[in-house]
Amino acid sequence: MTQIIYGRHPVLAALRQGDSALEEVVIARGTKGHWLGEVRRLARAQGVRLRELDRPALDRLAGTGHHQGILARRATFIYRSETELLDLVAGLAEPALLVAADGLTDPMNLGNLCRSAYAAGAHGLIIPKDRAAGVTPAVLKAAAGALEFLPLFRVTNLADCLIHLQEAGLMIIGTDSQAEKSIYDVDLTGPLVLVIGSEDKGLRPRVRQQCNLLLSIPMARQEVGSLNAAAAGAVVLFEIRRQRLR
Repeated sequence: MTQIIYGRHPVLAALRQGDSALEEVVIARGTKGHWLGEVRRLARAQGVRLRELDRPALDRLAGTGHHQGILARRATFIYRSETELLDLVAGLAEPALLVAADGLTDPMNLGNLCRSAYAAGAHGLIIPKDRAAGVTPAVLKAAAGALEFLPLFRVTNLADCLIHLQEAGLMIIGTDSQAEKSIYDVDLTGPLVLVIGSEDKGLRPRVRQQCNLLLSIPMARQEVGSLNAAAAGAVVLFEIRRQRLR
């Protein structure tokens, strides 16, 4: 089986990675841009087939017209396991920063969260196997190449995984718009897992039980209720980043 990735940044990131098992790159006829030179050069260097097709053909392959005139085929995305996650944590020379997405179902939310996590210095992102979005072309597009570098771990039971990470010395922090403490009240420089709840229900009860702390994001306007999952994750991640730089 193969997977389609589309968009300038995701395809270039896959080519720059060098070991992403791309089978071919397809460019829409008439597409222009200085970045195309790098696409062609990297594809030739790695022996990846290059094809040109009319734009409607790319629309059909990508399932959308928002492909920026380029897509690629590659082997189906391979998730990492919980065992690999624990090995990664044990081998880090700096405080771990992991993100866990508890049941996100919107591909754009998941992709944007992956992008923010990688940009903020997270070492990996964890998703549950069931009742949650997996990696799709839309997720890869929203992640803008981040998933070529950010390890993505898929686990059978997220609550149990959090218990194992606690046992490995990580603090589990959940987000909750009603929490008394805010992200500005707590030291976030130690090893931790940031858990982001689903778009509609937030954290599931058993996942919430594993959290050492629940934190809110102070809002200047209460009328909107709360931020969406990806936006909330980005705010908290960059507060963690700010504290660690300090």
